[in-house]
Amino acid sequence: MAKLEGIIYKTFDHYVVLRGFAAIKDLAQISHRPESYQRNADKEHKKSIIQFLASGEYKYFPEITLACRVENYTEFAKNIGIDNAVDRDDAQFVPGLKVLSERLPYDGYRARHANLTKNTNADLVRVDGNHRLEIFDENNEDLWKETKADKEELKKLIVPFTVIFSEKEFGDKFEAGIFHNINFKQLPLRQEASLRIIHGINAFDNKESLGSEYPLALGLIEVVKTGQFNSIPWLSVVDDISKSYYRTTCLFIARLLLFQKEILYPQRKECVCELKQTREELLKSENEINIIEKDVDAKWDEIRNFELNQGDFEKMSSYKKLKIEINQLQEELKIKQNDKRDLEYRLAHLEYKATNLRRYRRRCENTSVISEALTSLIGVYRSFDQKKLGNIAFLCALVYYAILDKMQMQSFIDWAERNGINKITEPDDLSKDSAVNLINMFEQIYQAKKNEIFISMQFGDSQSELIYEKITRAIEKFNEKHKSIHLNATPIRIDRTIESSTFSIQDKILEAIKSCSLIIADLSSSNINVYHEIGYAMGVAESHNMIPNMILLYKEDTDHNKEKKDVDKFVGFNLRNLSQLRFKDYKQLVDGLVDRLEKHYGV
Repeated sequence: MAKLEGIIYKTFDHYVVLRGFAAIKDLAQISHRPESYQRNADKEHKKSIIQFLASGEYKYFPEITLACRVENYTEFAKNIGIDNAVDRDDAQFVPGLKVLSERLPYDGYRARHANLTKNTNADLVRVDGNHRLEIFDENNEDLWKETKADKEELKKLIVPFTVIFSEKEFGDKFEAGIFHNINFKQLPLRQEASLRIIHGINAFDNKESLGSEYPLALGLIEVVKTGQFNSIPWLSVVDDISKSYYRTTCLFIARLLLFQKEILYPQRKECVCELKQTREELLKSENEINIIEKDVDAKWDEIRNFELNQGDFEKMSSYKKLKIEINQLQEELKIKQNDKRDLEYRLAHLEYKATNLRRYRRRCENTSVISEALTSLIGVYRSFDQKKLGNIAFLCALVYYAILDKMQMQSFIDWAERNGINKITEPDDLSKDSAVNLINMFEQIYQAKKNEIFISMQFGDSQSELIYEKITRAIEKFNEKHKSIHLNATPIRIDRTIESSTFSIQDKILEAIKSCSLIIADLSSSNINVYHEIGYAMGVAESHNMIPNMILLYKEDTDHNKEKKDVDKFVGFNLRNLSQLRFKDYKQLVDGLVDRLEKHYGV
């Protein structure tokens, strides 16, 4: 049972309201959130409210507004203003409402003391202040444990409230209208003006109480206000508060960097585990190669003994058997060496990723590091058209990638330019999630690109077309085998993806090589363009201290190798560190490529 006490009368001689003070727990107990227009607060917002109530400076918030639906509102409103209708039980209209006889000393007005007694069946509707009440709902116990705040004490806090009465039949419509007028008809204080108060006047001693992003943001504002980043949109220092955004931008950068820090933590843990596993696999692979090499050396010693001590050794069955075993071991050795190269690539990639994630978590709260990132972006913005400089969310995302991974940053810039993201020049300074949404959108597309496989090969002749057919068959088999994890590896063959002659084929090829996670290059035809594409891919990888992620195909006894040259000489020494799949028949190609794809994707 909860009892709300206050003063009841009509506002603007129109809507009846009860206004007073009550414990916040009572207001939470007897009210509920309407599904039609109120949204649940997210976890972080709830935590910030609890922390504010527990330890915030200048602890105050506007009154909580509830709504009460009345069966016959017209008669109820009429009776509220009648002198002889006071000091009565108004249960006929509103169960639990009692208007007292005492008239307030306002000339000509009939405002009265009143109380509203309600069972805890949550039949009052939360119009404004839902998030403040929501933290006291029963399903938020974990939040209280996490914040270590004293819920029982905070429940007793006295806060102002207003109950607005309305016709029950039109309750939803009425409450939504009031909600709109409270939240959207007022001119909100711009974030920039708020930050000027916080930063300029320095009213808050405990900046952490405002939110963990504020100390970082205020430190960054100190750097930016020197004017060294005036050439970057949204960071230009302007005295006119209506045209200034640099403080807001600093806050949004800080908020994004800290948010992504938490998002990346489980990724780093997963990456470290995978690194450990890959190192173990590589060590095992090296041991297996050593064993095979020793076995080959031992058999060659036996061969040499035959050659030294036996006359007609070539006709001896034991000699022939040794030669066959050596050939088999050498074939096995080639496979193991390819596996080792795949593991070395995976290890290099994981080390690169783990290093970036570790560096980001260590550096994202350092104003000097953020300043360095912003300095590197000055040149990026110079390269943009002056009318295509993007919004605040775009700048925040650029800072994030500049700290995390310069290669990904360039991919993000390319994607943004291709899709006109940098043409969106509204400040977007009131949408705190916009930068996160932009990053999530790019990451999804970036990941999809990572499942694309660039096919580098000669086109047109019958043998090459047959090899391509088998490559696509292998990819289909791989996808079917692992459909439960939705990898959806996709072959990209440039001659079949160019839709218009207005685009440079060469540019499209180079773009595809950079964006695809894997390149399958067929050397069987000795095509010079294939070698050029391999070289470009190697250069891109080298610029990022990576091993190129590539599988080289070579069909032995191919029509193009009529001289039957040694394959190792044919491939070339500088390509031998890349994964190679040599095949005599097309079943070998399909099965071998499925195996290579599984190693590449780690499945």
